[in-house]
Amino acid sequence: MEHLAIERLGGVSKVTTRPTHVPGRGEVVLAPEAVSLCGTDLQMLRGVRDDPSPVLGHEGACRVVGVGADVTRVALGDRVVVNPTHPGDPSFLLGHNVDGLFQQRVRIASSAVSAGLLVPIGGALASGTATLVEPMAVVTYASDCLALSPHEELVIVGDGLIGNLAALRAARSGGVRVTLVHGGAVGRDWSARHLPGEVRQVGAQELAARADAGAGGPVAVLIGTHRDRTVEALDLARAAYGSAVRAVHVVGGVYADSASRYFPGVDLPGVRAANTGGPVPPHSVSWSDGSTPEVRFTGNRGVRGEALAAAAAELERAGGGYDVLLTHRRSLAAGADLMNRMIAQDGRVVDDALVMRLVVDLNEDLLTDR
Repeated sequence: MEHLAIERLGGVSKVTTRPTHVPGRGEVVLAPEAVSLCGTDLQMLRGVRDDPSPVLGHEGACRVVGVGADVTRVALGDRVVVNPTHPGDPSFLLGHNVDGLFQQRVRIASSAVSAGLLVPIGGALASGTATLVEPMAVVTYASDCLALSPHEELVIVGDGLIGNLAALRAARSGGVRVTLVHGGAVGRDWSARHLPGEVRQVGAQELAARADAGAGGPVAVLIGTHRDRTVEALDLARAAYGSAVRAVHVVGGVYADSASRYFPGVDLPGVRAANTGGPVPPHSVSWSDGSTPEVRFTGNRGVRGEALAAAAAELERAGGGYDVLLTHRRSLAAGADLMNRMIAQDGRVVDDALVMRLVVDLNEDLLTDR
């Protein structure tokens, strides 16, 4: 028996045939309903990252279709999302060093099953919306970390899925001013059309001027850029807001030697790695030059299963309120084609439309919203 997968071969995505897995002792086989393409997936497709897995994808809704002996945590027919980051086993990073979800059948190793990385979700959560569970959990964790330092304004640097999701969630929650910092006009125009009007849309080049016009109260900074722009984003925010910056959370990757010129001695990769798996309370590092208020630094790499379950519940309560972020939905073959066009154009604009979130339907007979 065989199944189809989107595999990266020679710098492009191709639909290939693979043998269907039979679960061994302690293992589970999943049938993904719908899976989203995220920023790290794009980096791997473009060769920016060297993660070895030929099948990408770690954000999606799945059904349990095979259960090995001794499995008690899930049962046949359960709907789940997979926590892609094993906090105690670096050899399991879904879609990075083990085969990901862009295939019709996925084998989940016993170590991941026993660690509780399969998180149940309700039957009412639409398949496409469920692809937002993992990024929603990450955004929620970042917001909770930043909330440890009282602030009047949330500045989000990065206008990809994480940045727009964080801005939309903060606007819906209320309580603080929200500023979304864009790297270009296309992303800014998209967010201005699709996010609530109270979210301030600011270009990176004009951030300092717009910040000077603000109320001058304490600021929290969420950095949602790729790792090649993390330090640049941090320094941009500090230059604009000065000592008003009281908290920083790094969501995206950080190079091993990353260091900010404004915050000497702060180990950005270390503080992010220390929060692998999203511990509560988070590990944090405080910095001060002796003459300005302390700045609390946090970051994370993955979240707990409880955070994923809470994110699924929040999305279900929102009743499709975040689906505006799901801009493109495609079949297996059409999804691979769109990925290849994004790789070829080295951008997120295809046919004059910004691809904020591509959702690929893997097993259309299982979809809850088609």
